[in-house]
Amino acid sequence: MSIQAAEEVLSFYTLQEPAVEFIRHNENMTFKVTDLKEGKLYLLRIHSPSTAGLLGIQHTRQGLESEMYILQELSKDQALHVQKPVANRTGGLVTEYVNDGNDVCYATLLEWIEGATLTLHEDNMEQIAYQLGEKLAAFHHFSRHTELPGLQRPVYDAERIDTAVEELKYGVESDLYSQEQYEIIVQVLGIIKRQLQVLETLPGQWGLVHADVQLGNVIITESGPCLIDFGFCGYGYYLFDLGSAGTVLPGELRQLFLQGYASAADFSWEQIRYIEGQIFMDTFISYLFFIHDSTRNNWIRESAAKLCDTLCKDFIAGKEVFYSF
Repeated sequence: MSIQAAEEVLSFYTLQEPAVEFIRHNENMTFKVTDLKEGKLYLLRIHSPSTAGLLGIQHTRQGLESEMYILQELSKDQALHVQKPVANRTGGLVTEYVNDGNDVCYATLLEWIEGATLTLHEDNMEQIAYQLGEKLAAFHHFSRHTELPGLQRPVYDAERIDTAVEELKYGVESDLYSQEQYEIIVQVLGIIKRQLQVLETLPGQWGLVHADVQLGNVIITESGPCLIDFGFCGYGYYLFDLGSAGTVLPGELRQLFLQGYASAADFSWEQIRYIEGQIFMDTFISYLFFIHDSTRNNWIRESAAKLCDTLCKDFIAGKEVFYSF
C-alpha cells in the first residue's frame, strides 16, 4: 500500500494540508502525518496486517471501535499520556473505505506523541525503568476503576493456552523445533495454565492489559516514558504486562521497574514465578503470529532452541528465571 493510498484515506478527515511519511508495516501499516498548515502531527494506521497470523478481533470494526473507546477514556486520565483518537468528517473514530482490490478496509487516525523511541541507551535508564513501572501501574489502576462495557478485544486466558498448544504443533511439522522441544513447550504451558487457575481465584488480578510492551511501543518524552500502540490491548492478568515490559529491560533494571510498579499498585515479590509464566505465555503466543509465514518465521527456530535448552527446563525445575530472559 502506497503513500497515495494513505493520502486517499486522509481525504476522509479534515486535515488541511497533510504530508505523509511511511513508518512501517507490521500488525498495521503506519504513517506519520504532518498537517503543514496547522503544524500538527498525527499517526495514521491502515489496519491491514503484513502477515495473516497477526489478523484477529483487534482488526475488526468492533475491535477497533473498542480500542478507540479505550484510548478516549485513557486520554481523560491525568496520570497517562496516550495517543488520542481523531474523528473523521462524519464524527467516526474508525474510517471504512474500499481499497484498490475492492476490499473493505479500516483506518484510524491518532494524535502524535512527540519523543524518541526507547533504545536502552538513554543516560537516565534507571529513572526510566522505575517510571515505566509507575505508568503500567497507572494503566492497570485505570482498568480496575473504569467501567468499559461491551469491549471486543483479544483475551489472554487459559483457553488461549489450549488453542496455542494445538497451533504450535505446526512448528514441528515445519521443522522450526523438534518434537522434544514441542513437548517441553507444552509442559511449560501446562504449568502456566495451572498458574492462571490460581490467579483466577485472587481478586484484582484480571483486567485490560497492554499486551505489547516492547521498545518500539515506549516513547521517551520530556515527562518520562509513554506507552503507545494499544493494538493488542485486551483482557488478561496484569502480570502479563509486567512480564513483557520486564524483558524489554536488561536484568539489572528489572527490580527497579517492579519497584516502580509496586509504588502505585498492589504487588508481591512472591509473584515473580507467575510473571515468569506470563513471559513464556507471551513468547509462545507470539510464535503463532508468524509460524505459518516461511519468510518471517526463522527467528522462532533460534528462540525455541534457546528457551527449550535452558530457561524452560529451569522453569520446569522450579528455578527462578525472571532475570535470565
